[in-house]
Amino acid sequence: MKKSSLIGAVAAAAAAALLLAGCSSGGSSAEAPAEASAPAEVAAPAASEAAPAEAAGSCEPLNIHIVAAKTGIISPFDIEPAQAFEMAIDELNAAGGICEQQATYTWTDTKSDPALTTQIAQEAVAAGANIIVTTCDFDFAAPAATVAQANNIPALSLCLGDRKGTDLVTIGPMSLSPSPGNAFKGSAAAEFAYNTKNWKNAYVLQDDLLEYTKSLGEYFKGRFAELGGTLVGEDVFTGNEQLDPSVNVTRLREVAAAADVIIIPSVVPAATTMIKAIRDAGIDTPIMMPGAAVDGTLVTGSIPNISEFYSLPFACMPAYCEGDPNPNVKVFSDAFTAKWGAPPTLAYPVLSYELAKALGAAVEQAQATDGPSIINAFETLPPTDYLTGPIAWSPTCHHVTGREQRVVEYQNGKGKFVMLITPEKIASVDPGNPCEAAQSAS
Repeated sequence: MKKSSLIGAVAAAAAAALLLAGCSSGGSSAEAPAEASAPAEVAAPAASEAAPAEAAGSCEPLNIHIVAAKTGIISPFDIEPAQAFEMAIDELNAAGGICEQQATYTWTDTKSDPALTTQIAQEAVAAGANIIVTTCDFDFAAPAATVAQANNIPALSLCLGDRKGTDLVTIGPMSLSPSPGNAFKGSAAAEFAYNTKNWKNAYVLQDDLLEYTKSLGEYFKGRFAELGGTLVGEDVFTGNEQLDPSVNVTRLREVAAAADVIIIPSVVPAATTMIKAIRDAGIDTPIMMPGAAVDGTLVTGSIPNISEFYSLPFACMPAYCEGDPNPNVKVFSDAFTAKWGAPPTLAYPVLSYELAKALGAAVEQAQATDGPSIINAFETLPPTDYLTGPIAWSPTCHHVTGREQRVVEYQNGKGKFVMLITPEKIASVDPGNPCEAAQSAS
């Protein structure tokens, strides 16, 4: 199945949930709006992160090309993160720039089409890009990241979670993401299920559409088994536009009474289609998404009264969730709303905002804008609190370490913060992969 055939499957959901009108079609952050300076106080880096004493301005200006979706299936996960990335770059420019240079950016719509993504990335290289920002998912980011790697240009994903995007092998060392990765998220979800909720018996309903969804399920199952949990059943579906959940729900109904929790590693809109069908069938077993892709108003907009549902996002956003313990989350949400005219409707924008701030810190530290120097600087940045807590990048895996995952519970259509969680142990699913090892050591 070609994922490009899925273009438009979530057009209605994306239009309802996200502010497409606010997307830049190719702007320069030198023209930062007045409000851009306000969120710069969200989380100021500590003094220890200041640039080296050598002369600032010796590096070339950043020429950033955002190669991400404004339309198509991946757009709900790209639009707000790209907006947050732009917002952070505008803040850095308003504060004097990066190496005293004003960074510029353009954003070209990939239309969630991998072939078009490759073309756009090649055009970005020809236009002199020294940073390529890729989409939020490995399957859709890989074409642009591969082009960037071939040209020694950093490929900074807005938020991809699959280890193949950051293991320094599948794509190469130029590829990097602000996500903690699926090894972290799946393992954390399993520990929450088994240790906190005392859910000993799980039914896994696996979406095999993407590498993201598949690896998330693998790490949940691996850690759940290590803890002593039992899978009372497993089933698979493909979350594309042809999805008919009736067969899966029929099989689920036969064993639902034996399950303490139903695990659905998936993405919207397929996940909400499946969840709604499960609830319509009278199955009220708790459901958990062991990650952040099924969260926020993309869920509550489709299932207004959703209950007994749990997710593991990166922040509890005020538009749909209450109780995040970090006050910076509300400050960020308010600043995002002021800039784009609508609040964040999912948690991914915090990752891309932090990524842009870290990019600025890395260039200042390197005093250079060539790809290897920037990547080396990312690997050696000290743990820094840009928004939601200290994060750092490992030299053996370009997912972040140190991030704390939120657990959010939905009852009657409203999300509520439950707890912060960092897994005690990473499941052993792919022990030779450096990202699994890096998270195990963090």
